Amino acid sequence: MTENNFQVLYTEEGDIKTAQKRRMIYLRPFLLFYGGSLIGEIIFLAVGILIMSGTRDLLYKVLWTLVFCPLGMGGAMGGIINCFIVDQYYGKKAAHFTALLSLLVLSSCNYLCYNLDRHFGWFGAEDHPMWFHWRYPMIWVVGFQNGLLMFTDEGQRKLVRMGM
Repeated sequence: MTENNFQVLYTEEGDIKTAQKRRMIYLRPFLLFYGGSLIGEIIFLAVGILIMSGTRDLLYKVLWTLVFCPLGMGGAMGGIINCFIVDQYYGKKAAHFTALLSLLVLSSCNYLCYNLDRHFGWFGAEDHPMWFHWRYPMIWVVGFQNGLLMFTDEGQRKLVRMGM
């Protein structure tokens, strides 16, 4: 019995290159949504500090925006997309489905954060509620763009050029 450095995901004979390509297909949703969430949260943190609530409770703001939110949103969206879209849909249909799932999941997360912030007051939701609610159209657009990257030929070429 020979020892392999990889686990084959299907019953056909495969090589390590095929296994690595398959692995990346399942990692892309997490990486794209983690990266997008991190960029968005950096912007939200900057606006929260510079415009809305200052440096009050800075440790909590940083932990929430730069650690918990991107990991939670990236992990949730990566898992959901892998379950419902990867290997089942392709093209614009998959991009629209990705946008819809993004809107449902990430909007729920945004609404939860809005309500938590109304309680804790870290980011100024009580004084600036529209800062939280204008994000819903942006969530759909980012979800659709990520869907185009993951589920179209041109998008996959871009991801390969980026090393994904």
